[in-house]
Amino acid sequence: MEIHEEPTVYERIIHYDPVKDHQVRLTLNTFRGIEYLHLRKYYLDFDETWKPSNEGVAMPIDLHNSKELFSGLVEILSLAESQDVIKEHFAELIKDIY
Repeated sequence: MEIHEEPTVYERIIHYDPVKDHQVRLTLNTFRGIEYLHLRKYYLDFDETWKPSNEGVAMPIDLHNSKELFSGLVEILSLAESQDVIKEHFAELIKDIY
């Protein structure tokens, strides 16, 4: 019995490393009636086709997982923004401390 995934609903390359020749992709697809979010590393095979590796994560994209993922990304972005503000206004102090 063959199991086939339905076509990818959404796909975005979120990181590309030209030195190691790999990508990290965020994708959404449906498998057995359940929508999944994948964050997976892709590699270039000998035919120069991008293939998914075993390195990555997949999770059902339900309300709980979506909310937690969104909350985590908002926190990360807030921290990154805060770091920029701190560096901008306190660069000399930080340099002296570290």
